[in-house]
Amino acid sequence: MPEFSCPPNIFCRPTFWNIHEAFQIFLYAAGAFAAGIFFLGFLQHVLVWRQGKGKFDFKPFFKRALNFFQFGVATRKVVLDKKPIGIMHLNVMWGIIILFIGTALATIDWDVTRLFFNFRILQGDFYLVYKFILDLFGALAFIGLTVFSINRYVLKPKRLNGNSGARFADDDLWTLGAFWVLILTGFLLESLRIAGMSLEWAREGKGALWTAPYAFIGNALAYLWISLSEETIRGAHLAVWGFHAGLTIVWLCAIPFTKTFHIFSSSINTFFKKLEPRGAIPAIQNIEEQESFGVGAFAEFTWKQVLDFDACTRCGRCQDVCPATMTGKALSPKNIIVKLSEVAFEPRGARKLHGDVISAQELWDCTSCMACVEACPVAIDPLAAIIDLRRYLTLTEGAPQSPSNKAMDSMERQGNPYGLPKQDRLKWAEGLDVPRAQAGEEYEVLYWVGCAGAYDARAQKITRAIVTILNHAGVKFAVMNQERCNCESARRIGNEYLYQTATAENVENLDKFKFQRILTTCPHCFNTIKNEYPQFAGNYEVVHHSQFIAQLIGDGRLKPKQKLDGTITYHDSCYLGRYNGIYDPQREILKAVSDDVVEMPRSRENGLCCGGGGGRMWLEENTGTRINQRRVQDALEVNAQTVASACPFCMTMLEDGAKALQADEKIARKDIAEIVVESL
Repeated sequence: MPEFSCPPNIFCRPTFWNIHEAFQIFLYAAGAFAAGIFFLGFLQHVLVWRQGKGKFDFKPFFKRALNFFQFGVATRKVVLDKKPIGIMHLNVMWGIIILFIGTALATIDWDVTRLFFNFRILQGDFYLVYKFILDLFGALAFIGLTVFSINRYVLKPKRLNGNSGARFADDDLWTLGAFWVLILTGFLLESLRIAGMSLEWAREGKGALWTAPYAFIGNALAYLWISLSEETIRGAHLAVWGFHAGLTIVWLCAIPFTKTFHIFSSSINTFFKKLEPRGAIPAIQNIEEQESFGVGAFAEFTWKQVLDFDACTRCGRCQDVCPATMTGKALSPKNIIVKLSEVAFEPRGARKLHGDVISAQELWDCTSCMACVEACPVAIDPLAAIIDLRRYLTLTEGAPQSPSNKAMDSMERQGNPYGLPKQDRLKWAEGLDVPRAQAGEEYEVLYWVGCAGAYDARAQKITRAIVTILNHAGVKFAVMNQERCNCESARRIGNEYLYQTATAENVENLDKFKFQRILTTCPHCFNTIKNEYPQFAGNYEVVHHSQFIAQLIGDGRLKPKQKLDGTITYHDSCYLGRYNGIYDPQREILKAVSDDVVEMPRSRENGLCCGGGGGRMWLEENTGTRINQRRVQDALEVNAQTVASACPFCMTMLEDGAKALQADEKIARKDIAEIVVESL
C-alpha cells in the first residue's frame, strides 16, 4: 500500500506518510475495536435513561430541533452567561467537532474515493483550505483547554468545588489532559511530517513544500526540526504517530465512561428541553388511585429526569446562583443532580434514595426560585426532581418539614395559611367601595386578592392601593366571595392532594362568573392560575397587577401627576421573572413616577430570591445566613432609599430583612401599587 498517491502535478493529503502498512492495518483494527466499545458504552447510557417512566417524545420535532441548535450546537447559554469561559468552551467544542469532521473526511478521502473512484477529495486548493481550518480550530481548542486548566487548577472558582461524584472523581484531569495532549501531538505530527517531506523533496530536487504556509501551526513548529537528519525526523514522527494513535483509541473507548460523554448527553438533553409552561409543575394523574406519591425510588423518576442527571457537566452554574448555597445551607442543586447521576449507574437498591443519597434538609432548603434552571446551559431541571422528592416525604412518608404542616392544616380548614377565620377574608375591604362578583354580570377584571392580600396586615395595604388604582382608572372590577387559598405553597412543599382539592373548588367557583381577565396581586397566584389551572380545565386570561397598571398608564387611563423623590431600586419576584419572563412592566411604572431608578447587580433573570418561595414562607430558616438579609444588603449597596417589589411574599421577606439588618429607617419597602398611588 503506497504512503500517498496523488494525480500528476497536484498536491494532496500525504496520508500515512512514513507509516508502514502493518501499522496501518493495526490502526484500522484498533479503530474498529474502539468503535465497538464506544457503541456499547453509548447503549449503556440509553438503557439507563429508559429506566425512567414514560416514553421519549420527539414532538414537536422542529421546535425541539431549534432548541438543539440554539443550546446544544451554538451553546447559547454557555457563551452568554459566562462570556470569557463560555467563548473558550465554544473553542473547545468546535475544535472537537471540526477535528472529527477533518478525520472523517480524511478517512473517506483515503478509503473510499481513492480506492473506489480513483479520486482524491483532499487535493489542490480544497486541501489547502482544509489544512488551514484544521490548524485554526486545533489552535483555538488548545487555547481553550489551556484556559480551562488554569481556571480549574489555579483560579479554582467556588462553583467547581463540592461534590463531583465518585463516578468521575479523577475525570476532569483526564478530560482536559487527554484532549490537550491529542491536539499537541497532532501538531507535532504535522510539523515532523512537513520537516521530513521538505528534506525529502529537497533531496529529490522537487523544491520547497509549498503547502506549509497554510498549515501555519505545523509550519512554525517544523522550523524546530528542519536541522535534524531525515532519519531522525522519520523516527520521531513514527514514535509520535504511535503515541497519538494509541491515545486516540483509548480516548474514543473512554468517552462513554467519562465526563466527556456530556458532548452527547448534554446535547441530546437540549433537544428534549421542557416545552410546557415554565412555571407549571406536572400534576399527579388520578391522584385518588395512587398508593405512593412522588419519588421514593430511582425508578420512579421520568426518563427525562434520568437524562437530566446524565447530562450534567458539573459546571456549577446552578450552584453559583442558588440562594440556599450562597447563604451557607445544605442544598446545592449541583450536588443533588450529581448524586442522582451516581445512583443511575448503581445496581438498583444499592442505596436508599431518601437518607443515604439525598437528605431531607437539602430538599427543604429549596426556595423554588428557578435560578438553577435559568442558569443551566443544557436544560437540566433540578427543581422538578426536588419537588418530586418532596412529594414523597410529604404525602407518602407524612413527614413535611415543620411547621409547614400547621400552615397546610389551616389551608385545608380555613382556606388560608394564616389560620384566620374564613368569614374574615374580605374584612380588608371595609370602608372601600369594593363590588362583589355577581353571576350574570360581566367584569373587565375579576380581582383575585390572594391570602396574603386578604389576611396579612402589610399586604392589605397593597390590596387597598390596587383598589384605589382600579377606581381611579374607572375599571369595572369585582372580588369573589368564594375565593379561597389556591394552596400553591402546599403543592411546592409536596402536598399535591391538598392542592388538587383546592384547585377543583376554585375552578368551579371561577366558572360561575363572567370576566375578561383575572387580576392578581401575588405572583404565586398569578403563576398558578395562569400556568397550572389549565391542567384541571381552568383556562383563564390572567394578568398581574404590575402588568395591568403599566397598561393603564400606557393607555392613558391612569396618569401619574408627580415624580417621587429618592433613589428607587426594584426587586424581581422569581414567580414573575424567571417563571413567566415578566421584567419590563415594573420598570416602566417606576420610570413613569421617578427619575432616579437604579438596578441591583443581581436583577432580572439573575435576580436573587427573597427566600419566601417553595413553601419556605411557612418554614423556619435556621441554617446559614437568612436569604432576605442578603437581598436587602443588595439594595443597600446601590444606595437606594426605596426598594420596590410586586409580591406580598417578597414584601414580607424584605420587611423582615431590613429590620434584622437594622436598616428599617435607611430603606423603605413599597409595592409598585403603593408607589403609583403616591404619584397620583
